[in-house]
Amino acid sequence: MKKVKVLLLFLVLSIFFPRIVLADRVVAEVGPYKLYEKDLEEILANDPQIREILKQMPQLRSQVERSVIDRWLSISLLALGAKEAGIPQSPSFKRKLEETEKMLLAEELLQRELKNIEITEKDLREFYEKNRNQYKEPEGVKLRHILIYVPKDADNKTKERALTRAKQIRAQLLKGVKFEELAKIHSDDTASKEKGGDLGIIRRGETVPEFEDKVFKLKPGEISEPILSPYGYHIVRVERRIPEEILPYEKVKDRVREDLLREKERELLVKLIERLREKHPPKIYIEGQGSEGGR
Repeated sequence: MKKVKVLLLFLVLSIFFPRIVLADRVVAEVGPYKLYEKDLEEILANDPQIREILKQMPQLRSQVERSVIDRWLSISLLALGAKEAGIPQSPSFKRKLEETEKMLLAEELLQRELKNIEITEKDLREFYEKNRNQYKEPEGVKLRHILIYVPKDADNKTKERALTRAKQIRAQLLKGVKFEELAKIHSDDTASKEKGGDLGIIRRGETVPEFEDKVFKLKPGEISEPILSPYGYHIVRVERRIPEEILPYEKVKDRVREDLLREKERELLVKLIERLREKHPPKIYIEGQGSEGGR
């Protein structure tokens, strides 16, 4: 029985040991530096640009790997050259190294603390109720328009011709010609002309100010004077006005979670800094700043 157990242990080790070796396999080496396969895999997985390339063209994986290895080798060789030049012993380098270490340590500590943040459904709903005004849908208008396009570098004559044409179209609308029909014939907005100039719903803050200011002053059914924007002259008819509304919780739940998480992160950071200040009181030696760091 003892021999059987030893044999089984040997078989298990023989199966798993090659995988362990593979994970620690060196794929490149220069001087004291070694690039392990697991490090290479981590670079490929964490670089967004590389991930996208491999997603679109997986057949390029070997070329991408070689490119990453070459880049690693170049950096490693430059680091060796820096050591030979005595750069690590220079005071300026030591200061930079200390600041870099500080940043890495601070980031590592903060990430570790942030992992402890928990958010419950109750927390989310309470935050939403407390901050309902943050989740408002601004006032909107449903409208149609006819665009007479004017190039950005147009001369005055071109602008005048476009304005005259816009006024003529408006005159026809005021006589009762259907807006939808004239939009299909005259509008230079290819995205809306086939829909009779329908632009859907536009909320405050979603369009250029010179257009928005005039549009939101119109009454439902009113035909605007030609409105100049960076795109040209618009003739607008407001179909209906849509009042401002607070969006329901379920519709903005993801936004609520992000907002609450940011708030909790800020609170955690403040408490963490305060705790560390008490343990390690800072000193500032600039005149007028006091002996303690400002908060």
